[in-house]
Amino acid sequence: MKTKYLGLIGLLLGLAVVLGGCATGLTASSWPGVTADANNAYIAGGPYVYAVNLQTGVEVWRFPAKAATTTPYYATPALTPDGQLIVGSFDHKLYSLNLQSGAQNWVFDQAKDRWIGGVLVTADTIYATNADYNLYALSFNGTLKWVAPFLADQAIWGSPVTDGTNVYFGTLGRHVYAVNAQTGKQAWVQTVDGAILGTPVLGPNNTLYVATYSGVLVSLNTRNGEILRQETTSSWIWSGPAQDGTNIYVGDANGMLYAFPMTGTGQAWSQQLSGAIIGTPLVVGTTIVVATESGNVYFMDNTGQNIQPFTVSGKIETSPVAAGSLILVAPTGGDNTLVALDQNGVAKWSYKAK
Repeated sequence: MKTKYLGLIGLLLGLAVVLGGCATGLTASSWPGVTADANNAYIAGGPYVYAVNLQTGVEVWRFPAKAATTTPYYATPALTPDGQLIVGSFDHKLYSLNLQSGAQNWVFDQAKDRWIGGVLVTADTIYATNADYNLYALSFNGTLKWVAPFLADQAIWGSPVTDGTNVYFGTLGRHVYAVNAQTGKQAWVQTVDGAILGTPVLGPNNTLYVATYSGVLVSLNTRNGEILRQETTSSWIWSGPAQDGTNIYVGDANGMLYAFPMTGTGQAWSQQLSGAIIGTPLVVGTTIVVATESGNVYFMDNTGQNIQPFTVSGKIETSPVAAGSLILVAPTGGDNTLVALDQNGVAKWSYKAK
């Protein structure tokens, strides 16, 4: 069931899109962003970014030393190959943190709005989408790589993806963009039926999949933006889809989880779960992990069967994250900030920020 908070966001977002208003004035998602490396989980939630040891569940460090409640962190952190943690804040700044200590390496402060989606990191570039309508390309020292950022039509809340040639992302203005990864010039743009709040996913055969707030999963040709296929769901979709090479998985606000085959049309299967599905499903081998707003974590096979539910205190509105043999979930309004489960759904440890 949708909360009053999400319902209000949905109403405002719908009005903004229908009326063509400025989407950057909306209240963005307020649930934690989580990522992990071999040693730690990193949580961007509220006034801090936390590092938590994956073996013990003990806090290693937090940034900043003193909370700044007016500039919360919610964007999913990202790791760079040279050992930095990149995370954006609602204070319009993008921070690089030292993985060992949490100390600030550098800050990029040229954006004009909030960082809501996490950045995309490649071998040599940070691609960062901001609610100020811009896609920024940064070097690993925080300097701009393009002459100017790429300006889209409206706010960008999801992270970008790349196939090495182009960078792809969607906007609240119902557009999907392909931008040349080297030059920052537009390769193509396509209009879809609904605002895009989440991150697209790339599939085989030059295919890009995006999910829209109007409840449509759209497949596009990455070479020219042509719409190849559209599948509908029962309600709005907040986050992007996931894929395993066979199916595309996406959840909606009614708690319906869908598997659409990557070739052909129609559904492979669907499952009704308890609670709105806000985050992207997680694919771990042949296992699909889905978290719902009611605090349930579902483990199932890739046919939608053998469902094993696990319940945590609070709501889960962020995507589950794989960390070695662990599955990490970050509830809001519950007893813990982060819960680590094994792949059988058994709790291994929990962490509560203080």
